[in-house]
Amino acid sequence: MLILGVALLAFGLVADARGWWEGHEFATNVASSVTSLCFGVPAALLVFSHLGQAQEGAREKVQARAQVVQAAAEFEAVLLAPFTVADLAQLQTSLQELSQALRATKEPDLDIDETNQRAEVFFNKLHVLLPSVELARPYNGLRTMQRDRGQWEVMRKWQTQVQSQSRILDEEVRPRVLASGLTWLAPGQASDIIQAARWLFMEGRNPWKPQSQDRQGRSSPAAVSYFLADVTQLCAGATALKSLSQ
Repeated sequence: MLILGVALLAFGLVADARGWWEGHEFATNVASSVTSLCFGVPAALLVFSHLGQAQEGAREKVQARAQVVQAAAEFEAVLLAPFTVADLAQLQTSLQELSQALRATKEPDLDIDETNQRAEVFFNKLHVLLPSVELARPYNGLRTMQRDRGQWEVMRKWQTQVQSQSRILDEEVRPRVLASGLTWLAPGQASDIIQAARWLFMEGRNPWKPQSQDRQGRSSPAAVSYFLADVTQLCAGATALKSLSQ
């Protein structure tokens, strides 16, 4: 159409210079209209195409942002489900206190009574954070915790939900966010969520499963430490995801 328009324009100018249009007003209007059409249609298509792409891009960004907000809320809800806390900040504070209490049981030069007392304080705090569904009395040690099969069933289902949400974030939300040009989590933050969800309750990291014993014949608390670390890492990822959606 552009080539035809240039040809019609050249012909029109020549015809105008030689006076060929005199007495042919209708033909003159038709020729000028066709010439304008040859230039106007491509220009309009380019403009409308650009506007359409811009609108589609804006629509995709809005939808991707809405998906991030929804995914962040769902991930936070799943993460908080088994814990007696109101939000991520409270869960992170509780995990920090538990980690400190667990480290206090491993301080050197402690006698057996002091170690047992500090361990009981730790497991009482853990039992408050993770209410047992079967045992009415608080945990007084790792073996009591391992016998709480009802709580383990709750945590096992929770593990499946956490891993499912992490896959949704990585396989569905992340590609759409990046394709729309929005900012996603830093590579380290994204990989931390995937790693923590994958490591959750793996062999040696499950405090509800009987583990190896230490030199005193007690169940090793290493799995509890791993569990706290994995949940802490998940909380950090959820917090970053929540800030990204705001």
